[in-house]
Amino acid sequence: MVHVQHLSVRVPWHDTGWEGRICADPLGNASCVLLENIGRRRKDELEVEYAGQAFSALPDSLPACAGERGGFLSSRDHVLRTSHPYNHALKTLKGASVPLPAWSVHGIPFRWLNRAMLLDGVMEQQPVDGYSSEAEEHAISALGFEPPWVLHGDNQKAVIDTFFQDVVEGQSLVFFYLKHAPFEDHPRRILVGAALVASVTPPGRWPAEGPTPFPNHMWETVVRHTLRSDGNGGILLPMQALAQIAADGTDVSRALAQAPETCWEFSYGTEHVPSDTAVASLMELKRAAEAAINLGCELPQRSFDWLDEQLRHAWLRRGTAPGLPAVLSLLGVTHPTFAAREVTSAVSDRKDPWPVLERALQGRGGPASVMALATPTRQKVWAALGHDQRQALRLLARFDLTADQVRLVCEQKTTMPLSVEELRADPYTLVTCTVDDADPIRFEAVDRGCFPDLQLTDRHPLPISEPLTDPDDKRRLEAAMATVLLRAQAEGHTLLPLEEMLEGLERLSSVRPLRPSQTVLAAHQLRAEDLDDDLNFNWPQLCRTHVADGTAAYKLRSALWRKHAIREVIDQLRSAARHTAPKDLAATLDSVLDEQGEIAEADRVDEAQARQEKAAALREMYESRFTVLNGPAGTGKTMLVKALVRRPEVLSEGVLLLAPTGKARVQLQNKVGHQAQTLAQFLSKSGRYEGDTARYVITGRLPRERQYGTVVIDEASMLTEDMLAALLDALEPRQRLILVGDPRQLPPIGAGRPFVDLERSARQSPSASWPRVAPGWAELTVLRRQRELGDVRHDLMLARWYSGDERGPGSDEIWQRLRQGENMPTLRAVPWNGRTAAQVVDDVLREEFGVVDDAYGLSFAISYGAGRTQRGARTYPDFSKAAAQCGTWQILSPVRGTAHGTVELNRHLKRDYRGASLENALRKGWDRKVPKPLGAEQIVLGDKVVHTRNGTLSAWSQTESRAAKGYVANGELGVVTGQVKTPRMKRPPWITEVEFSSQLGLRYKYGRIGGEDDVPLELAWALTVHKSQGSEFDTVIVVLPATGRSISRELLYTALTRQTKRVVLCHEGPLDDLIELTRATGSDTARRFTDLIDTPDPRAVMTPSGADCGRVDARLVHVAVNGVMVRSKNEVIVAGILAQLAPGGWVYEQPFKGNDGRTVLPDFTITPLSGPPIYWEHLGMLDNPEYAARWQQRLKWYAQQGVLPEEDGGGPNGILVWTSDEHGVNEPEWRALAQRVIGAAAIRRARPAPSKKTAARPRPERP
Repeated sequence: MVHVQHLSVRVPWHDTGWEGRICADPLGNASCVLLENIGRRRKDELEVEYAGQAFSALPDSLPACAGERGGFLSSRDHVLRTSHPYNHALKTLKGASVPLPAWSVHGIPFRWLNRAMLLDGVMEQQPVDGYSSEAEEHAISALGFEPPWVLHGDNQKAVIDTFFQDVVEGQSLVFFYLKHAPFEDHPRRILVGAALVASVTPPGRWPAEGPTPFPNHMWETVVRHTLRSDGNGGILLPMQALAQIAADGTDVSRALAQAPETCWEFSYGTEHVPSDTAVASLMELKRAAEAAINLGCELPQRSFDWLDEQLRHAWLRRGTAPGLPAVLSLLGVTHPTFAAREVTSAVSDRKDPWPVLERALQGRGGPASVMALATPTRQKVWAALGHDQRQALRLLARFDLTADQVRLVCEQKTTMPLSVEELRADPYTLVTCTVDDADPIRFEAVDRGCFPDLQLTDRHPLPISEPLTDPDDKRRLEAAMATVLLRAQAEGHTLLPLEEMLEGLERLSSVRPLRPSQTVLAAHQLRAEDLDDDLNFNWPQLCRTHVADGTAAYKLRSALWRKHAIREVIDQLRSAARHTAPKDLAATLDSVLDEQGEIAEADRVDEAQARQEKAAALREMYESRFTVLNGPAGTGKTMLVKALVRRPEVLSEGVLLLAPTGKARVQLQNKVGHQAQTLAQFLSKSGRYEGDTARYVITGRLPRERQYGTVVIDEASMLTEDMLAALLDALEPRQRLILVGDPRQLPPIGAGRPFVDLERSARQSPSASWPRVAPGWAELTVLRRQRELGDVRHDLMLARWYSGDERGPGSDEIWQRLRQGENMPTLRAVPWNGRTAAQVVDDVLREEFGVVDDAYGLSFAISYGAGRTQRGARTYPDFSKAAAQCGTWQILSPVRGTAHGTVELNRHLKRDYRGASLENALRKGWDRKVPKPLGAEQIVLGDKVVHTRNGTLSAWSQTESRAAKGYVANGELGVVTGQVKTPRMKRPPWITEVEFSSQLGLRYKYGRIGGEDDVPLELAWALTVHKSQGSEFDTVIVVLPATGRSISRELLYTALTRQTKRVVLCHEGPLDDLIELTRATGSDTARRFTDLIDTPDPRAVMTPSGADCGRVDARLVHVAVNGVMVRSKNEVIVAGILAQLAPGGWVYEQPFKGNDGRTVLPDFTITPLSGPPIYWEHLGMLDNPEYAARWQQRLKWYAQQGVLPEEDGGGPNGILVWTSDEHGVNEPEWRALAQRVIGAAAIRRARPAPSKKTAARPRPERP
């Protein structure tokens, strides 16, 4: 069978469909500029001028995206002009022209042309004939420096020829994919479409005007393809239509084709796609296309016909041994990928190559190309294997596995060791035994081997002891269910009820659908109730847990062990004897708080209250062995940690301060004044954190760390169960363990929400007395953040709406103020009013900080910390001290890659205010006084930046005037402060220096390493809300689009609590839409199903208007009997009474607009068939004087609207009733009130849901 090589080619996002036109909205395309070549070269103003026009309309040159294959569906020929990257050293090289014929791409295999990757990766798998190391050394020597790329032209040609040698015209597939796209939460690589390769035209030599020190070859191989924009000749997903649907708020994730998760097949610009991956990609394209049609998009039938035809061919080319390279690698065969092609090419189509290989290894002859592989050593290795081992290798060759996966399986080093007998009895154990591995074997890869196309299974049955004859085989279902649970953990779940399990099975991409009935599950004993929950066993992977109503649910056994590891330590700490707090503990707290500065006279009452609750919380932290400290941002949680660490007896016992992220570690260490570590730093020492895979693991190894008496974890809401379990497996806190955080913030990225679960299990009821302290729990409530701005923090009043906490009767006043456009000291709402997000930001910066379009971007630079410097008559910005003030303001957006995302907002600000600095950095030769622009975002002197990767970097200490090294955390913010040319420099500046606000006095060094992702810096005037978590800024500008699936209640709460002084809320949609997000239906945390402490309570919920919102954990929210979520437990009781007495006749929080224009949200509105409506308010905190005063104001307002209390006979415009928690829950009294009020009115009742339940009838008596 002739080997046919398939290709992948990366294309940039384009809003008009890749037909050779400029984007209709160039500035709205913030995805393409994340590719460095486009980010550096796109001319925004020019593309805006020619928006929507053909490439050819541009004067002089093609748009930047043409160089990244942005016109791969163009019907016109184009020519791309380019220059050699090293023409400054190779002076005789001329500019070159790259032909771009219609319907073509130019392919550049960057991984192969990277010298290190070629030598250490590619050439280990297959030879590259003609490559010469001596020639490469000569070229490097002649150039004078060593770039990361293959340099000698003959070597370049050898690599490119080898890469394309097996690409067969009319047979090889080419898959087009996106690395960046404007879809929220999209997979990193998205397939756009596929076609057949029509022709391949190799590049030639680089044109030169004279001799060069060594040959130079061009890289761009022109690959013409068969796909047309109407879908003819291939498959093209309706990406632009899907983007529009997604922009309107619809979930399109099912219609996005995710590129198979492999090592490199969809990376590095142009790559090889193995045959099994080609099958998987075609299947995924077909699945996504069908999902797109369900969303209303159109695709031609000919595209589906093409897919079916190519799938048939792809299965044949895949054959029976896609995993042969990995098996040959295990046997020690040199160049295993090349060797596997030699073996498969030695047999005809539809034949199994394994017998040919086996004969050769047994020394019984065969084709010369195969016999050449069977060296005496390989034959000896083969002879040492037993029959079952050989059959196991034959079976492993049926699956497209990596060499490392095959090695771990055969050496029994997977998390659950797998014997040869077990493998041959059940090949799906490859999935279940590696679920907890760093690189788990994917279900789909095994499933394609076990249930491939019928034409393969009929001819070549699997070499297993127990045949697989039915797609509902227990072995298949069990592996699929384990996979669903594993992937659910990435979404935050640690268990799944049956409903979610079945949905997950159906979403798996498989040849045979997975839709088992409950009858089938029962027959296989795969119902959750059939499974065990015994910690004495490690197998099987599926085990049982329960939800609140006693129904069994599914859980991975590793998750069960993780839960046990956490609970065991927590329970031990909770049951241990408490410490006794010293009498001078409060004095320690006072000394710490006094260091914060003098308190204003008007603020002394609040300060006294804050100190009182802090003293109570600190006492609990000291006395309890395990404490959860909860409090919104600005309440002073870290001050309590500082006070605790200040105690000499605590310090002498050993203190360990930890944080989940590097940025949080820096903040904790700076605020407390004690060394802190990230969890990864601490756990890597004991092997419980794997840096290369970023995994936290439980090892169970003894002894555990016992040198720390007190362990404190800050920003604990960011902990996953894996992180917490690994930490508790690593140490034994002798005295106390303290978790500090805010459960209202964004949930962690990964499995579980342990801080929320532990906090809820320990907290006291909302109506309990103040200070809010209970055994092992404390909550800070008094905000101490910049109170001099006013007695009422309107910004935090708004944030409370998104906290899930109970609100007062006047809390909706904040929305009325926002609607009226009131500019409050700490809060302001700015509607877009038809402007773009960038225009809104410009206006806000002008109004808030005086930023204007002036010379050298002076006012903009000053707004984030720059000073002024004079040169003659001109004033320039001075960035030498800017880092200290770079947090003066911060733009936050929920997303990156849209017109309102951080990428475009940063690009806009740089374009409008930093043009002069960019021009200075682009000057030639000695005219350039600053470093060249860095990275895709062209970072230059004066730019505000964020570091994106934890690590140690070289730096210069300004205070000590010496070289230094320092740790820079992912998320640290700073300003580019150098280099600036000095008379002592012998060449223009070459190093970019950054000073971070958290490490003043150190200037960290950044340079060009090679490759797109090597510079760990991004522009940072705008950040995503996720990136901002754990940070504080003076003023926060929140940019909110009208729609967005990524906007959750927790995200808005996090965004609205990053400021110390002021929030400017820039909203595209109406403010009332933001009120909808305050409901628990918008909670990401509540959508996670976990059982760390309590069993979850999955319930279907809806908005007050009746819109379906899926299922949530009702333990974290308050769900009325009709599925509507309310805001307190006692409102659930009231809603239950109303559901019985007025079913279908009431609405929760229906807006009521008064005659003064003010809109309020009564808790319940009951609408009779005739007469005025009934408004029911439930009051939760009447014992609070401020709360009670606001209720009296609300009563007066209602009266002014003609709504009077029921006891006064009601009013012409409504009857007002209320209940309260003042004397506890009194359900009989509330029910009597409802009967009295509702009984006097005729209520329109909803029809009952369909049911066979009938009303009871009296038994007829005998006459």
